Amino acid sequence: MRGWRAAAGFAVLVAVVFGAWCGVRLWQVRSALLDTQAAAARLQSAVQDGDEPAQHAVLDDLTSSADRATTITDGPTWAFLEHLPFLGDDARGVGVVSSVASRLARDGVEPLIASAGHLDTLVPKGGHIPVEPLVRLQEPTAAARDAFVLADQDLAGQDSSGFTAAVAGPYRQLVSQVDSAASALDSVSRALDVLPGMLGQDGPRHYLLVVQNNAEIRATGGLPGSVTLLEAQDGKVRLTRQVAGSAFGQTATPVLPLTPAEQAIYGPQLGTYFLDANFTPDFPRTAALMKARWEQAFPGAVDGVLSLDPVALSYLLEATGPVAVGGVSLNADNAVDQLLHQVYLRFSDPADQDLFFRQVARAVFSRVAAGDLDPQTLVSALVRGADEHRIYVHSFTNQEQQRLVGSEVAGDVDSTSTTIPRMGIYLNDGTGAKMSYFLRYRARVESTYCQSGVQGLSGHLVLRSAAPLDAASLPDYVTGGGAFGTPRGSQLVDVALYAPVGGDFGSIQLNGEPVASPSVILLGDRPVAHLAVELAPEESVDVEWRARTGAGQSGDVAVDVTPSVEARQSSFTAASACGPAA
Repeated sequence: MRGWRAAAGFAVLVAVVFGAWCGVRLWQVRSALLDTQAAAARLQSAVQDGDEPAQHAVLDDLTSSADRATTITDGPTWAFLEHLPFLGDDARGVGVVSSVASRLARDGVEPLIASAGHLDTLVPKGGHIPVEPLVRLQEPTAAARDAFVLADQDLAGQDSSGFTAAVAGPYRQLVSQVDSAASALDSVSRALDVLPGMLGQDGPRHYLLVVQNNAEIRATGGLPGSVTLLEAQDGKVRLTRQVAGSAFGQTATPVLPLTPAEQAIYGPQLGTYFLDANFTPDFPRTAALMKARWEQAFPGAVDGVLSLDPVALSYLLEATGPVAVGGVSLNADNAVDQLLHQVYLRFSDPADQDLFFRQVARAVFSRVAAGDLDPQTLVSALVRGADEHRIYVHSFTNQEQQRLVGSEVAGDVDSTSTTIPRMGIYLNDGTGAKMSYFLRYRARVESTYCQSGVQGLSGHLVLRSAAPLDAASLPDYVTGGGAFGTPRGSQLVDVALYAPVGGDFGSIQLNGEPVASPSVILLGDRPVAHLAVELAPEESVDVEWRARTGAGQSGDVAVDVTPSVEARQSSFTAASACGPAA
């Protein structure tokens, strides 16, 4: 009995000591991760201030504290904690965070800090961007991208559903931040890969710069209002010809052959009218149609098409500062309102409106080309515009375009076999006017079940007109004047719902009522449902639908949505019902 008591006492002592030791390790790793978080915040401030000595000093602190956390979570004590009930999930999550932080400090942040002092090479000087410095930035940026992509995969691979609230919140916030950084670095890396060639390193290039007008919504953002021909050679970029999108008129036949599905969904004007070339959400297709129409009208070949909308332009104005055009000072706060609405109240003649748009495009281009701006703000503006699908780039040089495929700026729409489930919600104006300035919408898609790798999707789109009740009194150029059958002050919105490749649609409802015999057309391997929604001033309409993904599409659902006049992200990702390990 005495021996048993002694053994029991010793066991209790061991348990107490081991518990105390575990407590110490928990406190140590928490302290190290808090130090890492604080160092990351100081590093961000040092980068924003352009303080290179401080950046390197803080990077050392960041690396040291992250390494401390990794050393603790790599040991046998932590391995034991990861197998305990209740605490095991949290311990595994903290272990992943520690490992990710240590690797990111060395492999992700360090090459970025090393190249941060060269960001000014991305800014034009006197209309010229030296090509060789861009080439030197390719390797460190690619290394940082790879580190963040790997970290994103490691973090996303953990099931955080079992974490306690104290761990789950910060963990999911970190997942979001790393995912955003990985996406941004991927965009920058791709841009650095293609920029030397696109800037004319090997000979002159010619591009169409198209400014989309969201006041008349199109699937990629807005009507192609202003078109400028850019010439680039050895990093020197200049404007040559400027025309209004409306100047091309309508051709008797499509400039490129249209498929039967394109004809059925968008009509022949997709190919006969330059202003409708982006009825399709597939920007490579839009670019090809624009190139063909331009080359019919003007001599010389087009090597690519670039596009942005006034919201993206407002982001650029944060870097350039205000520009004065036609007696109006345009800045980041008022550019969208001035370009998408006020211009139509100031100028009744469309020719004067078009002239104003061309002057704005030239003024902003000249300010950016002069290079008198902050490079970090410029890069941030471009990344944000690309992330919100407001900036598109297409190159007709195959090697460059292959590097762009799948990026935020490519605007390519999957229509054939893929393992990624994608849902598309695309809008086109049917009013024939500028009432989309008042269009507001929110979309939601949820994965409701998973069966044998096929997900069921539930979608909801709310369309609302923010037009005032007296909108009928606005100029006919804004309302359309009823010319196309829509009452003055109302607007007609064509909604195209793209189901995932190989998927299908179930029910479709409009304001809770089933749509009888909805139009569903197969575009490649994607079913496209099409319906028209009329909105009176201050009216809201609900569109709801059920759909399924294709076989084997068990991952998170990418939902692509036409960008609006609101400065926000419209597209999003819906969590898979098949689970994070799917």
